[in-house]
Amino acid sequence: MATKEQQPKQAGEQQQQQKAGPPARTDQGGVAPYRREPSGLFREEMNRLFDRFFHGWPAAWEAGRWDGWDMDVQEEDGAVTVRAEAPGFEPGDFDVQVRGDRLILRATHGAQSEEKERGYREWHRQEFYRSVALPAGAESDKVDAEYRNGVLTVKVPLGEQHRPRRIQVKG
Repeated sequence: MATKEQQPKQAGEQQQQQKAGPPARTDQGGVAPYRREPSGLFREEMNRLFDRFFHGWPAAWEAGRWDGWDMDVQEEDGAVTVRAEAPGFEPGDFDVQVRGDRLILRATHGAQSEEKERGYREWHRQEFYRSVALPAGAESDKVDAEYRNGVLTVKVPLGEQHRPRRIQVKG
């Protein structure tokens, strides 16, 4: 039976064993205290180092997938004009739709080459997808789309009541 001084010490040891995880087996068949793998410790230390160094920088996985295609949206001359860089496509590869208050730009292009003499087949697939919010009053039945030199240009006209009008300021 443990004395009063030994009871808190034993309780502390039990808590440490619970935190450390299950004991590991030794070569002699006995039980040794759980220890972390050296590579795991190294990985944790490197993660801490990178977190300290890059603190506050946006990470690629947090900002979304970057695919290198830029897009510009402007409202001018009573229409919303969307210009999207989408190199490597043909005009027939695009699917442009207006769904509710969103303009959906989508394209898929696949290419396949095969060399039977060398015994290999190569397959390449390229996809493009963008969604743009449209202002109220966009006339979805009058949308015009054009693809030239790797740039998709889509113009969505606005109805008369939703076009901006200039108000003269009197002095």
